[in-house]
Amino acid sequence: YIQEPMVFNYNVGLKETAAIEETPINTMYKICDLETVYTSSSDDFLQYHNVQKIKDQMQAVVEAEAPITRNLLARRVLAAWGIAKMGIRINAQFEHILSQSNLKRTVTDDTIVFWNETINPELYTGYRVETADGKKRDADDLPPEEIANAVKEILIHQISLPKEDLIREASRLFGFARSGTNVEMAMRKGIDVAIKKNFVLESDGRVVYSEN
Repeated sequence: YIQEPMVFNYNVGLKETAAIEETPINTMYKICDLETVYTSSSDDFLQYHNVQKIKDQMQAVVEAEAPITRNLLARRVLAAWGIAKMGIRINAQFEHILSQSNLKRTVTDDTIVFWNETINPELYTGYRVETADGKKRDADDLPPEEIANAVKEILIHQISLPKEDLIREASRLFGFARSGTNVEMAMRKGIDVAIKKNFVLESDGRVVYSEN
């Protein structure tokens, strides 16, 4: 019997988590440094006797880096196995093991984000910028919830901004000097989450801070 993972979806409602940790608003990102697994080939990742090790690695990454997107979680784990590219068989195995792991998740459009047990996604208020040595996540790997929190903080100070200006401000906050297509899409998704959470309102092309 496999227990279904808790799935949080803003359109469906949120299940409660017992343990809640207060989150600093703005912190540096910390990367989970998994121990290297020495293998003869990528086929070792597919072996049954390695399933528990992979589950433990998933758990370690989520504990250290949550909230973390599904794709970044996969890259962290695969990097420990020396696997640079996720092919069809590797992806299927990763997804199979992930489905057994019972990790808490949120789903926003096509973005899956995993959370550790100390964070309630509904009450999460923080966002993380680049690491101490200047490494930053790709725009696609930024959880929309983090961007929403950053948007809220920007508008606490600015009160109101044209949407395009807000996208640029949020992009800079996460270390992107230029707003390319991926960056802009990520920021727009975060703004949408901020609107759904009633952090901000959109009116006549402007985004306005909401005190509700």
